[in-house]
Amino acid sequence: MKRMKKAVGIIMSVALGSSLLTGCGGSSNSASAAKEQSTNQEQQTATGNQASEDLPEITWKISHTQSPDNFMNIAAENMAKAVAEKTDGKFKIEIYHSGTLGSEQEVIEGMQMGTIAGNLASVTLLANFVPSFDVINLPGVFSNESALKEAMNSDEIMEPLKKQALDNNIIAVGYYQDYFRMLFTKEPIRTVSDFQGQKIRVMGSPVLVDTFQALGCNSTTTAWSELYSGLQLGVVDGLDHVPTSVRTMNFYDHVKYMAEPKIFASPMYLVISKPLYEKLPDAYKSVLDECMADCLTELNTVANQINEDDIKYLKTQGVEMIDIDVDAIHETIAPVREKYLKQMEPWVQDIAKKIMELK
Repeated sequence: MKRMKKAVGIIMSVALGSSLLTGCGGSSNSASAAKEQSTNQEQQTATGNQASEDLPEITWKISHTQSPDNFMNIAAENMAKAVAEKTDGKFKIEIYHSGTLGSEQEVIEGMQMGTIAGNLASVTLLANFVPSFDVINLPGVFSNESALKEAMNSDEIMEPLKKQALDNNIIAVGYYQDYFRMLFTKEPIRTVSDFQGQKIRVMGSPVLVDTFQALGCNSTTTAWSELYSGLQLGVVDGLDHVPTSVRTMNFYDHVKYMAEPKIFASPMYLVISKPLYEKLPDAYKSVLDECMADCLTELNTVANQINEDDIKYLKTQGVEMIDIDVDAIHETIAPVREKYLKQMEPWVQDIAKKIMELK
């Protein structure tokens, strides 16, 4: 309304100026035009307010497993604030951090049923519900960061995967984090032979376990909450993860080497409930689509910068970045990739081939 009053004021000022230049006859015409425009604007405002009043009050719940000060939570809160502002507070999104709504598995199940609106999910977990996303989890499927980024932004590669997500009541909105997971260990690992006998913690996915076993490791799926003590007590020798987690969990107290074998990528996905999205009024869908796009832009920008910053920070804490024989590692794990690739549908195998052709 303030903007409206300002606009009317400007119009009246122009009308007054015109009367000074053209005399009394011009004044009558200008004032009449200004009055007519003002009336039209007021009618449009009234119509807009009425439309807003007709829209229902809706509250969504979106979950993630990160801490309140994590960049993911901050970006999600910014998105929620923007949605509320653009809908006069009628469409509210509540962000639940630290897994307070349940595990990622439970949250995505809730999304499919329409009881939870969305999640910031790891692709590894998402693949449990949308099998084709496992193509992104294949070991060594991406040759480098450039291939990873090109694949994740390719409609030819990603749209069929998103279609299968829709078939499972999940809307895969978009990804963030186009970099690889890293290897953090107590002892330096530079060659395939250095993996022998190392107890490396991986996420509880069969392909991750099999991959590190193929390298000679004793793969372990130690619970995240127990990993610090596991490293401290020597139950675990290292982990496959991202620098941010090593920093925030203080794992650098015990791991002193980091390397990038480029085995697994680490993209995350913003996913929302298809049943809940379809129930939204079109006006809310439009606002949400815009705000989610802005959220993903923020997530990608901040994620990549934080990844670089955290690597620098870990170096200041005595964690040394070392070179590792990527080619030999990829050659060693190729049979694992082929094993899981053969279990996928033919069309997913074709997508994997397209990814591996990227350089």
